[in-house]
Amino acid sequence: MTTIKKIVCAIDLTQASRNAFDRALSIARASKARLYILHAVPKNYPFSWHQRERLELLTSLRKRAEREGVRVRTVEQHGDPARTIVLHANARKADLVVLGSNRRRGWQRFREGSVGERVLRRAAWPVLIVPADAPLGRRSRTTSSESSAHSHRP
Repeated sequence: MTTIKKIVCAIDLTQASRNAFDRALSIARASKARLYILHAVPKNYPFSWHQRERLELLTSLRKRAEREGVRVRTVEQHGDPARTIVLHANARKADLVVLGSNRRRGWQRFREGSVGERVLRRAAWPVLIVPADAPLGRRSRTTSSESSAHSHRP
């Protein structure tokens, strides 16, 4: 059985990534793993795009993980989200990558693609994709500052 020591949780400003964070935090807490919270600002947007919301969300998630006794580090990078996730997972020798899915369908999926699918195609480690509408566990909860962050997609 593989021991999980390093988890990369890719987030954006959507509910799906909050659900992914809840799962990643739960796994990190149970396995005493280090948690890397990663946000990639898409390369076709300026790095200042939603800067205040990103800072508030990353700070809130980091503080929540620290309160729950999880070693955590937040990382932001400008670039293609899928490539950035793969880069960080490889560089940190991740045992697990967790990300959310908004379950886009039809034209939107064709036009924008799926970050999750692109990560899966390049994955050399397990990937957990948490749907936006996944039921939250008993221990999962959203803090008031997380709830106030706006949900925006590039």
